[in-house]
Amino acid sequence: MRPDPAVLQSCLLFREKSVEDIESLLNTMIYTVHNYHKNALILAEGDIADRIGIVLSGRIEVQKTHPTGSSVTIAHLSGGQTIGEAVLFRRENIVPATVTATGPCSVMFISKQELLRLFTADTDMLTRFIENLSNRLVMVNRKIEILSAGSLRRRVVNFLLEQAALQDSDQIKLPFSRKEWAEHLNTARPSLSREMGLLRDMGWIEFKGSHITLLNSREMQEYMRKGDNISG
Repeated sequence: MRPDPAVLQSCLLFREKSVEDIESLLNTMIYTVHNYHKNALILAEGDIADRIGIVLSGRIEVQKTHPTGSSVTIAHLSGGQTIGEAVLFRRENIVPATVTATGPCSVMFISKQELLRLFTADTDMLTRFIENLSNRLVMVNRKIEILSAGSLRRRVVNFLLEQAALQDSDQIKLPFSRKEWAEHLNTARPSLSREMGLLRDMGWIEFKGSHITLLNSREMQEYMRKGDNISG
């Protein structure tokens, strides 16, 4: 299967390249494309990380398993997004998490050696690769900030205020499902729903489905400054 250049344009490695440029690259590149069915294992935690993956279609899930046996979803990735790049050039290049297909999907793989050849021939691709790693690092740091924000209420309020700033509105739309949001906050979905209900009862928010309106962002910001010593 030959990758669709239009999909690869959405991948950071190929960004700003024309369809024609990508077509030419595909004619000289060494790569493989694998198709997966729902729940199929793509990469297992502990595998050797010797290639980068680019999601061509469908959606994949990245999960980290704790020693207790429980799993936490780290990310959901779709068309154009990459897997494996963060550990590809480590001395101990071991896959740190399990990657599975959440539905039928296809993934393009490029080996470490081929990627190095491409970087040597095209410094723009190397720049995009480093940019991608930098973006991933920022995302990891943001997740650490969220998880270290304190109580679940603080984590929820922090997230809502952050989304309001990103979307430039007190009427926000969740960027993912409630289940994924709960995993993002490292909590159970019933706990998140309970906290959302309490925030609604306090008059801070109202919500319907994935749409949430911040009714009192000023008090929410004050709460983040002062901490959990509030009524309600």
